[in-house]
Amino acid sequence: MHKLQRTLLLTILLLASPAALAGASATWRVSLESGPLGPVEFYLETTLDGDELRGVSHSGAVELLRKIPGERSIDDGLFAFSAARGDDGQYAGDIVAPWQDGTITIGVDGEQISGSIDGGIFAGSFNGVPADQVISLRDYQAVLEAFDSVVANKVFAPGDLEQPAYLEFREQLGRVADKAIDDLDLLFGFRWLWRNEPFSHFRLQRSAQTAEQMFTFFDQYRVGFEAATVDFDDDIAVLKVRTMMGADTIEQIQAAYARIAKERPAALVIDLRGNGGGAFAVKPLVEHVIDEPLDAGFFISQVWNREHDDPPTATQALAAPLWQGWSIIGFWKAVQETDIVRVQFQPAEPNYDGPVYVLLDERSASATEMAADALRSSGVTTLVGRRSAGEMLSQSMFDVADGFIVSLPVADYYSVTHGRIEGVGVPVDIESEPGQALDVAIELARNRSSGAD
Repeated sequence: MHKLQRTLLLTILLLASPAALAGASATWRVSLESGPLGPVEFYLETTLDGDELRGVSHSGAVELLRKIPGERSIDDGLFAFSAARGDDGQYAGDIVAPWQDGTITIGVDGEQISGSIDGGIFAGSFNGVPADQVISLRDYQAVLEAFDSVVANKVFAPGDLEQPAYLEFREQLGRVADKAIDDLDLLFGFRWLWRNEPFSHFRLQRSAQTAEQMFTFFDQYRVGFEAATVDFDDDIAVLKVRTMMGADTIEQIQAAYARIAKERPAALVIDLRGNGGGAFAVKPLVEHVIDEPLDAGFFISQVWNREHDDPPTATQALAAPLWQGWSIIGFWKAVQETDIVRVQFQPAEPNYDGPVYVLLDERSASATEMAADALRSSGVTTLVGRRSAGEMLSQSMFDVADGFIVSLPVADYYSVTHGRIEGVGVPVDIESEPGQALDVAIELARNRSSGAD
């Protein structure tokens, strides 16, 4: 299952129920507990034709959404599959929309269907009951009105909501809400319409927990996999960091630097390709390679933007109190109550003082860009690969209405040395195809070690 994150694997055990399915179509009201989407509800129409079972979500806004250029084809619906009956009486088949891969299973027990989904955006478990009529499951316009209120009150730069790109997005989303009859309509409408303009870190989903309940575990959250590993290519250490999230990621980075100090390599390569960010694993990653305190940058939020048309100058930012603590919850509180949150890195032991190379690509984003820029500002590193994503905002989650929550940017980040990163990215010193960046960095390190030009 090495393609688990890229493939949608659906298994639905279908125990044939003549009353529910035989030779006819049926409409179900389905409840899906999905990790990526949250607890969603939608209508599913199934048709049994001989030994073939087909299913498609009954979505009110699908015709409107088909006219919007999206990341996936939705010609067959917002959720659709086709399955064939096997010798064992079970139905197995393929997803046909919107992610055109994976395998399917449904279990029918009398007047109820149930099953589970492994991998992809629908990952989770589900059940459904017959739907006597198809009516809107929620007041989606009311949800959107609550969404507007939260966004206006919490987004870091309310003026961005008056930009043409946002106004067009909101108008189109309103048309989707008018047509919506289930959660997939509104959630996929948001996904298809939002284009990271005029800001990134913006997402709508559903949650069984309130935003406050979700906050409580972030500082203790552990990703549960090898997020930071170090390997050696002769006398060159390669530290691969896959995420900036997780207390265990911080521990793994610290352990990696301890091993690097023991091995004393001639050069260090920090591989941040594909690292989409996260949180404060940035701190040890940077602090073990700097020799003196580094004023990296500062966050500004709505508190500043309500009173100013322009961001603070570096002089103004450096005059602000130094933010300390490095708690996620504490940070979210600070950026919503303080005009300037100033970030400074302190040298940490064991300290690596040899040449450092940092690998970036277009998927290096958010907190990863803070780390890359700080290392760039320190003057101790050479950046190799491609310019980073330019998605450097700090987001937080807020309750909307009826189980919907929105994640939106509450603070913008500025590098003391290089200015704003959002929409710009962190440039590299040496351009390289991302797949070749490691080889390029190792060659640079070897040439430097041998004294070659």
